[in-house]
Amino acid sequence: MVSPIFGKWKLEKNENFAEYMKKIGVNIALRKMGALASSTSEITDEGDNKVRINTQSTFKSTNRIFPIGEEIEEQRMDGQNVKTTTVWEGNNKLHQIQLWDNRKAVQDWIYEDGKLILRLECEGVVCTRINTRCE
Repeated sequence: MVSPIFGKWKLEKNENFAEYMKKIGVNIALRKMGALASSTSEITDEGDNKVRINTQSTFKSTNRIFPIGEEIEEQRMDGQNVKTTTVWEGNNKLHQIQLWDNRKAVQDWIYEDGKLILRLECEGVVCTRINTRCE
């Protein structure tokens, strides 16, 4: 699949990130470090209906392959074990659902106006992370 989401992106702006981290259960020390971290994310098509999301930050990093339409077990950057399902919604949106302890969070990677918007939502708390393409 060809998608404008694929590429390397640099985090430029966070909106409501601390409140989102609090809602998903991240402890105060990790929330403070996470709020100060800068990051880049590279999203690539790995073939075989799989997408890699490689996020490198000044605090923690992850590099995972997500099979489209399949639930996988993973550990978030805060150490929480979750079950994640990733699906395409059109060509410009990668939709992820994370489940743990009878809770649910949604992550939407959306290409819009030349930027990559990461919209995070859990129990009514919404965070928007705006990324610009790396040169």
